[in-house]
Amino acid sequence: MHELSIMQALVDAVEAIVQEHGAQRVVRLVVEVGEMSNVIPMYLRNAFLAFREVKPFLAQAELEIHFVPLRLQCEACGVEFQPQGYRYRCIECGATRVRVVQGEELLLRNVELEVESGNPGVQPFGSSAVREFSNSGIRG
Repeated sequence: MHELSIMQALVDAVEAIVQEHGAQRVVRLVVEVGEMSNVIPMYLRNAFLAFREVKPFLAQAELEIHFVPLRLQCEACGVEFQPQGYRYRCIECGATRVRVVQGEELLLRNVELEVESGNPGVQPFGSSAVREFSNSGIRG
């Protein structure tokens, strides 16, 4: 189950973001998991739940996992398509030389933090504020 080590890397990246912005806690994480990333979303979620138990800044955080389907592009005619099963033949011209356009990625797409309302550039939300950091560059 390599999802535990993947989640460890994601948690380390999120912890750095939390420290950099002086956040009290993480509200929500959004992760994109490609169909061909070799990551099983259920195992990733279970690893996240384990880290919530030991990382106070994640104690109330939600994990949102977005599935990214495989898309291919034919190298002969340029058509983009979603393959049927494991048949990677162009639906337009029948060629078998294709490249992956999407579906191999593992991205930390968004992190929402709760920060003190006294931080510059943050709009108050009650006694705290929520900030979002998108596309932090974590790739698997």
